[in-house]
Amino acid sequence: MAFPRSGTVDTQTYSGTKDVVAAKNSATQAANLAAGDHLKLDTVDFSRPVVSGGAGALGGGSVKLDTTTAYSNTNGAASLGRFTLQGGKVYRLECSMGEILTTAGSVQIQWADVTAAPVLLGAPAINYSATFATGEGSVGVCVAIYATGGSAADSFLVEARITAVAGTPTSIGDPAKAGMYAIVETI
Repeated sequence: MAFPRSGTVDTQTYSGTKDVVAAKNSATQAANLAAGDHLKLDTVDFSRPVVSGGAGALGGGSVKLDTTTAYSNTNGAASLGRFTLQGGKVYRLECSMGEILTTAGSVQIQWADVTAAPVLLGAPAINYSATFATGEGSVGVCVAIYATGGSAADSFLVEARITAVAGTPTSIGDPAKAGMYAIVETI
């Protein structure tokens, strides 16, 4: 007996057709490393619907990544590394900041809706420097499920926000070693 529905791929989700953007950084983030800043994701690695080339707000359907606007940590403002999500859908947000360099300490990130006053989403992830004796170098993954509310006409800005810093980090996300990444998808 053949497996039911063999040869098909489920592209439907609770909130409609699955849209996804997988993003990464093209360069090490060596500035904007304080609490309240966010990851500078600047490259769409994969998207559905597929986009190719171009610049600006890249992504598929209901998920877009800003790849060209100047960096800003002002709430509600467009910025490099921020995702725009269409309202009325449910999203799975995942990210990692990759390797951090600091004399000793850690950096914590958490997804945040920054459409207005920041609202933290899901649980935080913390990365320890490889030189931090008790942390011995670690890479955390931050995941959140987010129901935006609103309608398809509404849009929401989310970012992978730095929420706490211990020590003085000099850089995060070296793409040659352990770069940062994010995956944002409808579910």
